[in-house]
Amino acid sequence: AMKQKPGYARAWWGRAVCKLDRYFALTHRGSDFSTEFRAGTTAFLAAANNFVVNATIMQHAGVKAEDTVVSGAFCAGVACILSGLLSNLPLGLMPSIGPNVFLAFSLVATGVVGTDQALAISGACGLSLLLLSLTPVLKVVLGLVPLCIKYGLIIGTGLLSALIGLKSIGVVVPDTGPAQDIVALGELRDIRIAITSVFLIIMASMQHRGIKGAVLIGMLGATVCAWVFDGGAPDEFFALRSVKPHTLDWSILLDSYAWVQVGALLLLLLFSISGAVTGSGRMAGLLTQDGAVPGSTAVYVVCGAATMLSAACGTSPIFVSMSAAAGIRDGGRTGLTSLVVGFWCLLTAFVFSPMASAIPACAVAPVLILVGVSMVGEATEVAWWNTQEALPAFLCAVFQPFTYSVANGIYAGLGMSAVLFFTTGTFLAYLPNRRKQLADDVISATSVRDLSTRTVRT
Repeated sequence: AMKQKPGYARAWWGRAVCKLDRYFALTHRGSDFSTEFRAGTTAFLAAANNFVVNATIMQHAGVKAEDTVVSGAFCAGVACILSGLLSNLPLGLMPSIGPNVFLAFSLVATGVVGTDQALAISGACGLSLLLLSLTPVLKVVLGLVPLCIKYGLIIGTGLLSALIGLKSIGVVVPDTGPAQDIVALGELRDIRIAITSVFLIIMASMQHRGIKGAVLIGMLGATVCAWVFDGGAPDEFFALRSVKPHTLDWSILLDSYAWVQVGALLLLLLFSISGAVTGSGRMAGLLTQDGAVPGSTAVYVVCGAATMLSAACGTSPIFVSMSAAAGIRDGGRTGLTSLVVGFWCLLTAFVFSPMASAIPACAVAPVLILVGVSMVGEATEVAWWNTQEALPAFLCAVFQPFTYSVANGIYAGLGMSAVLFFTTGTFLAYLPNRRKQLADDVISATSVRDLSTRTVRT
């Protein structure tokens, strides 16, 4: 019996490996366990700064930085593991810039609602997303909203993120001079601005050269410099922590205003998830012929459930992070990559949170600016020569930084798009008689072109 144990163990291990290989389609997708582990680790390191940036932003929503790091990493870990098991896609799900800006600056910082009420709005958004994901309504909603609004939303969020970063280190300040302008240039001799400027250049240079982990390296360097020259180093770097549940004020949902905010946040999440899933699927070579990504429905379901969990834990919504797509570049092709990301997220939540929560604003500001650069790059996708698309996209983008509100941008863009749909006569193409006439015109034009082609050939 003792001699059979090694062979039995090898046989058991072999069967387990084969089952995992079949479940995650490792061989079918041209990957292996070591590649998936490396890719998951790469994805985590590339996106780990999200926890720090999220904590910095959520401080403006009245949540302590370390509590946000713990809860954000915990919810991200749970979401990544569930997504990996259910969708089998190499994604990283975590709190990222966009929804957290909406909660902190559009709702709480403006004094519109309190922290518990804002989190209740986030929880209601998660429930709405979960229910939509389980019905065909999801595809209908995504199909009805024009692409120009999606691009305008991304551009505006990027501008707002950059503004938040510049404001956090004192580059942009309220104008108290005689002109009484909205904002003014701050005192540029501040040590925080110097550290931010130096490491912004370093991060940008490393990214230009294609150096992996450029953002994380820059954040660590800026953090050390800030601790040395400006103080603020933590008393402890590692400690066991637990997630603190948050009490939500659901009474805010009795107000119609709250559901307007739920709708804005839901659209923001839907656009972010759909864009990230499609982009990641294309990078991994998983797109089908019709442009769909197998398993994407499970991602929406998990994001909805994880957003409900994140609200209960006191942090911002969970969705797909494009930063984690670095894992796909490193060879990740299956849900095992997500499982590895989830493991590192849980380790961060319960062990490394004291160090992560002590990252200063001057280390986060360069990341916010670079994120803004990346998001504003979507402007190339807007048909600026077409006023019907350009104006809604422009309003959606500029309303966000100018009014410090993501929701205002969404509704400004959607409203203008709806009005132009009628005033430009575009709606006529959707009338039954007009549609038939257009079809006849197309057939007639095609027939004339074919006849002309045959005549020329003859």
